[in-house]
Amino acid sequence: MRAVTWAIVAMLLPRVLGAIPTRTPRTGGVGDTLSVAIVCHDLESVEVTWGPGSAHHGPSANLSLEFRYGNQVPQPCPHYFLLDSVRAGCVLPMGKGLLEVVLREGGGAKLFSRKKKASAWLRPRPPWNVTLSWVGDTVAVSCPAHPYLGLEYEVQHRDDFDPEWQSTSAPFCNLTVGGLDPGRCYDFRVRATPQDFFYGPEARPSKWTVVPSLQGVGPTGSCTGPTLPRTPGIPAPPLALACGLAVALLTLVLLLALLRMRRVKEALLPGVPDPRGSFPGLFEKHHGNFQAWIADSQAAVPTVPEPDKDDDVIRPQTKGVETQEDDDVIAPGSPCLGGGALMSVGGALFLMGDSGYTTL
Repeated sequence: MRAVTWAIVAMLLPRVLGAIPTRTPRTGGVGDTLSVAIVCHDLESVEVTWGPGSAHHGPSANLSLEFRYGNQVPQPCPHYFLLDSVRAGCVLPMGKGLLEVVLREGGGAKLFSRKKKASAWLRPRPPWNVTLSWVGDTVAVSCPAHPYLGLEYEVQHRDDFDPEWQSTSAPFCNLTVGGLDPGRCYDFRVRATPQDFFYGPEARPSKWTVVPSLQGVGPTGSCTGPTLPRTPGIPAPPLALACGLAVALLTLVLLLALLRMRRVKEALLPGVPDPRGSFPGLFEKHHGNFQAWIADSQAAVPTVPEPDKDDDVIRPQTKGVETQEDDDVIAPGSPCLGGGALMSVGGALFLMGDSGYTTL
């Protein structure tokens, strides 16, 4: 009986324990309950911002921040800023040593903690007093350098014919952009980017400094804005498409010209009639051998009956041969003209002789 009782308890105990709600302890991870961002503005101040999670809505959900540099005593945030009457961030002064930031909720539980050099979150301010000048087909870009090292200055340009930004960078804010057309209007912008090997991957580039459009030639102020409106997501027609349309148009013109030449040729040079219709078998069977065709046709063509006396009389007019009497009629197959015979083949009369055939 005891064995059965313990078996039942062993089966029901996991279900009972699973039904009891448990409280999951909070960890110091960033993504557990809130999102925290840290930015070091130009090595002058540090800004810490956070967004309240689903469990931290309402005025009573204000968080508190404390910080310290190196081995100093933790200090409270000197300046909070609010979002909808709820603390959303804090601005800290710049100091020396490692910066440790801790976020706590009302009861003192730690929600977030980070410890790192403040420069690891560097975001420099945008370059200022940027000057651009044309030198031939290049533009010289210069601006005052920031008071600290480890930055890279990036210049981007574009025009209405190539709306994609083209980049040029250098470790100093004194560089040139080449391969430009002085007759076009170009847009330029400049920014400073912290180098990863100097500050780390969490550093962020500055905002872009927008410089008015610039043209190498033309009156002053002719490039106050883009010459063509740029529609987002619709790039300019590529060169390959334009070339394809030109080739298609040229091919169409050539085809029309060839068709026109063919019509002119047919009008000036009419077609020659095919002799196969008048001489069947001459080319198909005898391959153009006229004598073989005559010999073959002689046996196949029936003898032409003698014409009546009332029919027209055929009198061959041969130079050097006397004309016969009007009463004599030249009949097919009869000898004439020095021993020749008259023969009708395919509706044509031939005079057969020793050396060849003569058409009558």
